[in-house]
Amino acid sequence: MNVALTNAIGSQWVHEVGTVTAPSENAKVVNDIGTTSGRQVIVVNGAHAEVIIVHKVAYIKGDSKAVVNYFQLTKTDPAKYANKWLSITSSNTGYANVSQSVTLKSDFDTWKIPGTLSEGKKTTVNGKSVIPITGKVTMTASAPAVSVTLYVTASGKTLPVEIVLKSTTENETVKWSKWGSPVSLAAPSKFTPIAKA
Repeated sequence: MNVALTNAIGSQWVHEVGTVTAPSENAKVVNDIGTTSGRQVIVVNGAHAEVIIVHKVAYIKGDSKAVVNYFQLTKTDPAKYANKWLSITSSNTGYANVSQSVTLKSDFDTWKIPGTLSEGKKTTVNGKSVIPITGKVTMTASAPAVSVTLYVTASGKTLPVEIVLKSTTENETVKWSKWGSPVSLAAPSKFTPIAKA
């Protein structure tokens, strides 16, 4: 697991697709993640949002639902921010939240499975020969226990292929592909700094 996640952080680029299903949440996230830049497109409970990270600046845009429920910018006047690009510099306290999982280190640091792990038999996932690594996140006062299986490549450079998280209330699957394939990203042509929005 540690080798796979370390290699992932050093891979320069990856394409990531994640889905979450739960009674109160249905989400799909499509990311193109680089070492210092990336793009994230989110659809969660009908809200649409996008985040672009370029040169340590986050550019965010969302519809009215995303403004209220995802970015949590305002509940009183979401139309003020809806469907407009806003920028957040790395010195802003909100930068860490919106940039989470949009660069390689911020993304793959979240997938380390704690505690005792077990290695399963070689199998096939997404057309690739993989080895499953299974563990468990223990229950807390605010969250149920979660079983986690990380599938890593069985040959060649060790890299994550897929991770599956299951609890009594939620299922999440994340798949990775296109390792090392760069994506050209640029800042939006028009945007408003968040402090001035």
